[in-house]
Amino acid sequence: MATKRLQNVSEKTVELALKEKADQAQAASFMWDSALTRFANSQIHQNVASKAGGVALKIVIDKRIGTLTVNTLEENRIKETIKQAVKIAKITPPNREFTGLPKPEKWAPIQGAFDKDTANCSPDYRADIVGEAIDTAHSKSPIVKAVAGSFSTEMLAFAVSNSLGVSAWAKISLASINTTVISELDGSEGFGYAEQSSRNVKDIRPAQIADRAAEKSISSVKPKKLSPGEYETVLSPLAVGTIFNYLGYIGFSATPFQDGQSFVKYHLKEQVFDRKVSVKDDARDEHSLIAVPVDGEGVPKKAVKLVDAGVVSERSICYDSLTGGREKGKRSTGHSFPPITSGFGQARPMPINVVAAPGDAAIEEMIKETGRGIFVTRFHYVNPVDPTKAILTGLTRDGTFLIEKGEIVGPIVNMRFTDSMLSALKRVPMIGKELEQGETATVPAIKLEKLRFTGVTQH
Repeated sequence: MATKRLQNVSEKTVELALKEKADQAQAASFMWDSALTRFANSQIHQNVASKAGGVALKIVIDKRIGTLTVNTLEENRIKETIKQAVKIAKITPPNREFTGLPKPEKWAPIQGAFDKDTANCSPDYRADIVGEAIDTAHSKSPIVKAVAGSFSTEMLAFAVSNSLGVSAWAKISLASINTTVISELDGSEGFGYAEQSSRNVKDIRPAQIADRAAEKSISSVKPKKLSPGEYETVLSPLAVGTIFNYLGYIGFSATPFQDGQSFVKYHLKEQVFDRKVSVKDDARDEHSLIAVPVDGEGVPKKAVKLVDAGVVSERSICYDSLTGGREKGKRSTGHSFPPITSGFGQARPMPINVVAAPGDAAIEEMIKETGRGIFVTRFHYVNPVDPTKAILTGLTRDGTFLIEKGEIVGPIVNMRFTDSMLSALKRVPMIGKELEQGETATVPAIKLEKLRFTGVTQH
């Protein structure tokens, strides 16, 4: 069993580190088994698989901290890495804010987090799924020109031990498919996109995903330009998920909160969003895909109310042990990144199990209740402009449409939005009743009373 082996490696690594005169030591052993099938121009062009394993090591000597990661589970290499980490710790300035590694807490595995079929998915099965997606898209219309995307399956496991007695582990599986469909009519191209993620590969529905992307693609040819301005906006779950992921990064993380860069810090106990908006981070919620019971330090993951009926507060913040130690009365909420999630970028504590409360509306109802507005399938190239005011900017993509008198009347050229989410989410007339599961956020569609669009792309 992978987790048992990783537990043994982590415990042994801590023992070896203490023999090298470390005051405290932490070892997070990990294994990552992933496979990916890519397709473009309506054919598979790449099939790759990789296995990775290693140990993320933390050595503490008189508040001097040395960290290193070795990409192997071999004991001799681990011993060498321990010695290097000890040397790093000895020459590193002391971290006066460090209050010690986490102490053991009770934890329990999350049932259903791992699916054997997903972990053992074959290239032939992935090829069949991709083939179904491609065939479905082309069957929608003769103007469908090309289908592209990827289908991946992963098994992720890690085990954490430290010199204070922490011993915890996690094992999860994940299957994800995404597809972009390109249509062409009289020299004009239209684009559509859809994706799906699940712990269980058998839940993936390629025909449904391809059908949705193809429909948007076919409807997107010959787009017209719309002048910048403030518009009523209907956001699909994909677009909503992007917004809340960025708010998690710039607002609900302890790092920007303590650095004075988080909008939450300046609006404690205020209703900054519409009362209908409630969002939590909860790895144990049935909708959470990265269902790890503990974080990268072996601390049990706590559920955090990020937004409670529109209100943000000190309880909205996600901590790891270091940031928790900086504030009196605060402790880690279990949001240190696991060693297997390095692909998420900067390792600050942040929510990766976002679940938004649903409403009671269908997307069709949102459109029907819109006088003149914009429907957004998804955003890309999103960046924070001013985190203290929750101002984000980005572009629409793969299905942007004009709504007039309660109906979608046609496609429009992609637009840039630049707006404060404190303003955009302040008045939310309608929230979708269906939640769409994403890798890090499970959210409904949302209708905004207004969103500021500041530019139009060339195509």
